[in-house]
Amino acid sequence: MQRNRLIAGVVILAVFIILVISGSIVLARERNSRQARVYGREPLPALSYCSSKQVKHCILSFHLGSDGNMVINMLSDTSTPPDFYIKVRHDAEESIYPCQKAERFSTSVMCKGPAMPAGEALQFVIISTDEDIPLAQGDFTIIGFALATPEFFSTPTFSPPPTRLPR
Repeated sequence: MQRNRLIAGVVILAVFIILVISGSIVLARERNSRQARVYGREPLPALSYCSSKQVKHCILSFHLGSDGNMVINMLSDTSTPPDFYIKVRHDAEESIYPCQKAERFSTSVMCKGPAMPAGEALQFVIISTDEDIPLAQGDFTIIGFALATPEFFSTPTFSPPPTRLPR
């Protein structure tokens, strides 16, 4: 009888240890998966300046247009027209920059909106126009702007050939 009780106790203890170990593994996995999410979703992909290994949306440059608005030049991962806009947060204000495909390059996108101050940190969020959900975000400090230069057109003037006498 003693022996049966001992065997039953060992079996119960082994099952208890297995349950504790498997429960702690499940809890550790759950905790790790929650840390990688923000409000139940995956963290937004980072928006950054373009590099040679870029495959998603990235920022090429900033410049001021001739009308005084800020233009954000971007590369997109597709050649279709953009289905997103950019929301720029500065202090407590948000500005919307509608985006359109650039005329000359199939993957270039231009987003245009109000000029922002140089030298201050700004938060950029790419937002889908269809579902109104954030696609990517990044913080940028605009160091300087390329200014738009007016195009000068000149008409060629006729200049007579040199009048040299042959030798």
